[in-house]
Amino acid sequence: MNNIFHVFNRFLVVPKRSPAYRPEIDGLRAVAVVAVLINHLNQRFLPGGFLGVDIFFVISGYVVTSSLMAREDSSRWQFLARFYGRRVRRLLPALVVNIAVVSVLFSLFASPLDDFYAPIMRTGTAAIFGISNLYLLKQGTSYFAGDNQFNIFMHTWSLGVEEQFYLVWPAILLLCGLGVAGAAGGLRRLKIVSLLLVAVSLALYVGLSLKGQSERAFFLTPAHFWELAAGCGAYLLHRGGGSARDLGRKLAFPGLRGPLSLVLLLAMVGLLLLPESWRLATTMAVAAITAVLLILVQPTSGVGRLLCHPVSLTLGAMSYSLYLWHWPVIVLARWTIGLTALTLLPVLALIALCTTLSYRIERLFRYSRPTGHGLNRTWVLYPVMTVLVSAVSLALQGPLMGRLYAGQRSHGVGGSVNMKRIEGTTVDTVHCFQEPTHPVTKENLLRPCIVDAFPGRPTLFFVGDSHAHMLIPLGGKLLASGRYNVAFLARGGCPVPDFSRWEDGAAIPARYRLCRPSTDHMEQILLDRLRPGDRIVLVSNLAGYFSSLHGPSRERAEASYATAIRRLAAAVASRGGRIVIFASLPTVPQAELSGPLTLCQPEWFRPSWSQALQCRPVQQPRAGQIAATAQVRSFLQRLVAEVPGTALFDPFDSVCPPAAAYCSSHLGSNLLFSDSNHLTNAGAWLLYPRFRAFLASPSPAS
Repeated sequence: MNNIFHVFNRFLVVPKRSPAYRPEIDGLRAVAVVAVLINHLNQRFLPGGFLGVDIFFVISGYVVTSSLMAREDSSRWQFLARFYGRRVRRLLPALVVNIAVVSVLFSLFASPLDDFYAPIMRTGTAAIFGISNLYLLKQGTSYFAGDNQFNIFMHTWSLGVEEQFYLVWPAILLLCGLGVAGAAGGLRRLKIVSLLLVAVSLALYVGLSLKGQSERAFFLTPAHFWELAAGCGAYLLHRGGGSARDLGRKLAFPGLRGPLSLVLLLAMVGLLLLPESWRLATTMAVAAITAVLLILVQPTSGVGRLLCHPVSLTLGAMSYSLYLWHWPVIVLARWTIGLTALTLLPVLALIALCTTLSYRIERLFRYSRPTGHGLNRTWVLYPVMTVLVSAVSLALQGPLMGRLYAGQRSHGVGGSVNMKRIEGTTVDTVHCFQEPTHPVTKENLLRPCIVDAFPGRPTLFFVGDSHAHMLIPLGGKLLASGRYNVAFLARGGCPVPDFSRWEDGAAIPARYRLCRPSTDHMEQILLDRLRPGDRIVLVSNLAGYFSSLHGPSRERAEASYATAIRRLAAAVASRGGRIVIFASLPTVPQAELSGPLTLCQPEWFRPSWSQALQCRPVQQPRAGQIAATAQVRSFLQRLVAEVPGTALFDPFDSVCPPAAAYCSSHLGSNLLFSDSNHLTNAGAWLLYPRFRAFLASPSPAS
């Protein structure tokens, strides 16, 4: 095996290393990238493998600080120019080639009509400029959401964090008085600044995580600065008081260094086995362990020898190219042949091939000596590369969109699971749907979520939990009719109006403690905007909320909901509006389908055996579904009969016609449900004919 990797290294033309090179750091990189690879292949194999990125952050802080402190240039400009020149040659060529090739391949196998297509391609465009983490945050993305398993550029978020760190860190060293020949006294200032950055950034990361803003904690660079600064601190401790290239080998307690390093490495591996739900604790622990290992490990120690094994060194040296390519290959497999035991070996082989070729590109540009003329100059060649690849990416989103698609263009697209939108408006999941833990703000949530296209026409305000969110496609149909304006406000797991829906004496789960204040805020916004003739459409999973309650608990919940409806109906009626309550849908028990719904459509490159089980039709007897929802339907019928200004719309027959013996998750080849009770776009569109007729008919609420 060693001989194979020696030959491999010669093929890759690995250059001669400088005296400051620490091979054990490449070994740590190997641990990090293999952890990420295993996690991305299957999270169950290594649940905490995503922590490999945090290991990379700490290593980057160490290595970049080491590189910067090793230089004393004649001026600040020269210091910055040489640093950014090295970074550009190190990162950009492999990245832009990756984005160009992957964008073309993605356009071959992803339908341009799929809701996922445009956001994924925009992620790639943002990655070219090092801001994909900010774009993903703006999109309301959660890294751990199932649908992101299909974003082929999702992994570039960490590159954005590192590149934004590179913009700031050299300036900090200069402000501390380092990096320029003749400067003195800056080392102590850098230590103080690093310590402050660790404290402030870590406090931000913990604070955002505990407040339920996990996406901001994950994607924002300031929330990761503590990891990168910890790497800097590790370097400052490791180098001791020697020169910038001193590796600090004369540490205290050398006899304990080896055993302690082994314990820490085993602890790191143990953290990678812990579930994602422990992320806050495991992230802090793995970053701390990495920083300590950077100080302790020596290439001659037991752990050091393991990390310096030829296999480890090769994987570590190639870790950047491996990180760039492993994820796109895995995601392309998900869009095409599927990621199964049968396809695992070809997928790994393709990852190895792409990594090898990318590594050659990486080395070619990194170690070639630029000439003084033409396009080979750093500050001419790399901007040209960036502009060309950006043009390719934008063209595939514009004039070339769909031109390369190798699939059938006649397929009807049912939309995606977690992204709903009304084309040409700002009504979409990003603006109009919140997770239950999202902070309650004073902002006017309705502003981007209302389409007031027809002055004088009534507005339909769809509000509620995730079941209101799934009706955005229905809102698009109603808007296109020209008869109504529409608006959407939804918060997962939070019904509107809020009511007591927990067992007697049970505490409100932490995840839903913000439902009451957020719903109160939502109601006030609606009432301030309501005009005579408008209707508030309440869409919540009442059958689900009531199903777990029995006896007195259920009676109390129904009474609480009835009281809340009476209060809201009176306030709405005083402004000339009315309330429409959506009754329950049938349920078709199936596993949740996460990701693009076009994956349920067979193509020549997507055989039927590679499709998810959730793509197969599920049927339930209609009579049983009617019986299961009868109690809730009866309660709502009594309620609207008692409360003036309210009406009940029953969507059941739209998705499960009376003539059908079974309620199905499919209508022909179109998937109607993304899980047991949430409609796809195709399912929501089925409601339009009956709901429009319902709105046009003389209403009991009038």
